[in-house]
Amino acid sequence: MAATMETEGSLAAHGGFCEGVATAAVGRGLIDSLNGDPCNALAEELAVTDCMHGLEIRRVWSEKELVFSFGGALVPGTPDGMFEDWDGALTCVQVVRVPLLADFDADKVREAIVQTVLTKVVKSQRWLRATHVSPHDFVIYCWLPFEIAKEVTEHAEALMERVRHLDHRFSLRLRVPALPGSLFPARFAWNNERRKERAHTVSESEVTAFDSDEGADSDEDEVCEWDITWSWDMDICGGGDSAAENSEGGEAEDASQHGAQAALFGGAHDARKEVEESAGLWAETFDDNG
Repeated sequence: MAATMETEGSLAAHGGFCEGVATAAVGRGLIDSLNGDPCNALAEELAVTDCMHGLEIRRVWSEKELVFSFGGALVPGTPDGMFEDWDGALTCVQVVRVPLLADFDADKVREAIVQTVLTKVVKSQRWLRATHVSPHDFVIYCWLPFEIAKEVTEHAEALMERVRHLDHRFSLRLRVPALPGSLFPARFAWNNERRKERAHTVSESEVTAFDSDEGADSDEDEVCEWDITWSWDMDICGGGDSAAENSEGGEAEDASQHGAQAALFGGAHDARKEVEESAGLWAETFDDNG
């Protein structure tokens, strides 16, 4: 199903999912977020844990690990978590707390959800193109501060169906936590109206069509440049001078390879250090509302 909606009551039917996970999830360290806000970290942890429910998980990547894995680039649309099950299916999870206020009418709630979902889909597509990751499912996981009208939920589901006609990798989950205050602090989204005036409005036309065969031809036509042939016409019998030259050349080559490896790992270390140093700035500037 492309979109699912669960309210506080249905989550409680899962054995008090939010209450139980809220006390233990962050301590397991599944999510190493670039946004250090405690409510945001808990929202991501709960969402990824919910998506993994009932699956046998082989490996989990945090947001920071995903950044480190792709050269330390802070690409917009980087998932808040990614995991692989033992069947080899890869799932990305993009988590967002939808900026809804209690005095919003149905039209405002509908528009806020539409803009949130479309913004996340468009950014996530950019990340997928930049990294060439091929997930089985890319979940846009929306936390809502309160239960919404049925027609608004149906509108969001219809939107995701249209998105899936262009890119089948995406799915939508709408959730209301059992303890909304744990994810939505006081005055959450109170200044969102002013930000919306400056923000770009995303339209469905910005969602690009995904071709599962895209890039297949270029991969097949790509020629490997490795040269693993040896010089068989070299005089290996009695060629003392040649053997000495080869020995010296081999030492020089080993030194060159050692230098290349040092540069490679040094670059990775620098990328990791740069990301860690910028994490504080990211936490201040990153807006999980899109």
